[in-house]
Amino acid sequence: MPDSGFHQPGRPSYIGLYASTQGIRAIDSPVKVRILEMLARQEMAFDELVESSERAKSTVSVHLKDLTESGFIGAKSDPADGRKKIFYLNSLYLAGADSAGREWFDLDRYIPKPVPCEGDPGAMFRFILLTIRLTLMNQGIMIDPVLRLAGLKAGKSLYPCVEAAGVEQLVQNMGRVWKENRLGTIDLEQLEPLTVRITDCFECIDLPISGKPACAFDAGVLSSIFSSFSGNRVTTDETHCYAMGSNLCRFVVTESDPRLESS
Repeated sequence: MPDSGFHQPGRPSYIGLYASTQGIRAIDSPVKVRILEMLARQEMAFDELVESSERAKSTVSVHLKDLTESGFIGAKSDPADGRKKIFYLNSLYLAGADSAGREWFDLDRYIPKPVPCEGDPGAMFRFILLTIRLTLMNQGIMIDPVLRLAGLKAGKSLYPCVEAAGVEQLVQNMGRVWKENRLGTIDLEQLEPLTVRITDCFECIDLPISGKPACAFDAGVLSSIFSSFSGNRVTTDETHCYAMGSNLCRFVVTESDPRLESS
């Protein structure tokens, strides 16, 4: 599975913040966080969770029971085998905080200088957003889940601006909108699997290199646009990113696990 941009749990300094119908809860158990992160990407059977978490069946079972009783995940019968259960996320991943990640880069070095004082409202807006995100990152706070959710909402609103009959024209229309608004340059790399790349990406080009993808907002926008185009729910994985040391951002778009559609 491509790196989703989620943290790699294991350090007790990390806390994941989740919201469910029973309220908002901070979860610091590395195993619980790992389970929730996996289910945030797709529904999974018990054996899949055990294999991916690399924990004992008894350990995973205990954590699943606690998360289910707390309302953060749900379970349903596997349509292929009624004796098995499929687990799914029943809560919203809001953000994460990692005290070990505080002040891991020189904040002043990444704040754009000089400030775009006049003549370009778009540049000023991007400056403000970048400064907010950099400051949060420097305090060990990750808001990628919220950025992705915002991207999903934005993509739905943007779709009428780029709507087309074919995927090639759709990407061309997206490229025009991105270029006109100085968001970067979008190109279609290949159709199978559907892959697009963005150069000069506004979301991450000025971020410090972290070794992880950072374009959660763009990923959400792309997921929403391609979902609207295809009529099916899709997921977008960022495999290359300026924040990973790459010279572009690359996104692979695939249809979601069919089991998601039956939720």
